[in-house]
Amino acid sequence: MKKAIVLFLLLLAAWLTGVGVAYAPQWQQAQLLQQEGLLLFPRSLVVTDHTFINQHGQRMALSELRGRNLLLFFGYTFCPDICPTTLADLSRSWKQLPADVREQWQVVMVSVDPERDTPSSLQPYMAYFNKQFLGLTGNAAGLGVLAAELNAVYSKVQRGEGVAYLMDHSANLVILDKQGAYRGYIAPPHHAQRLVPLLQALDATL
Repeated sequence: MKKAIVLFLLLLAAWLTGVGVAYAPQWQQAQLLQQEGLLLFPRSLVVTDHTFINQHGQRMALSELRGRNLLLFFGYTFCPDICPTTLADLSRSWKQLPADVREQWQVVMVSVDPERDTPSSLQPYMAYFNKQFLGLTGNAAGLGVLAAELNAVYSKVQRGEGVAYLMDHSANLVILDKQGAYRGYIAPPHHAQRLVPLLQALDATL
């Protein structure tokens, strides 16, 4: 009788261990997706299609990017702090992601300063951080609508005569799914230690 009980307990322990191993990834993903600074909406939100000009001088509609999840943020090449820091963090994260996860994502910076951010200035700027990242500019009206739909804000800051203006803007990474719908956002910080596991968990969820 004792041997039967011991055998039963051993089998039960083995079964529970197997269940734990099987469900550990899902549990870890759930934990990652509940962290502070990440918001996923209960339902996807429609985003209006707009056409911009990419850093290579080509007209590009947002709908052309469907098929991959997007990490989209608003920035500009004259930005002194937030934009270069964000792009550097994203590039470090990108290099650490497994190749199969990278294939599911596209990083996009939409310029809030189309007046100065021409393709000729945008191209070397984006290439400096990561040649696989996409920069979009050239549509001030579309920019305003897109920013409003994605809960982003931006404004010009004049600094006096003879001094170049700056642009205040949001620092969140907006998440668009493969169908082009708005799914949520990631607030700073965007360092690789946080983003790499988070993007992997999001890739399995979206």
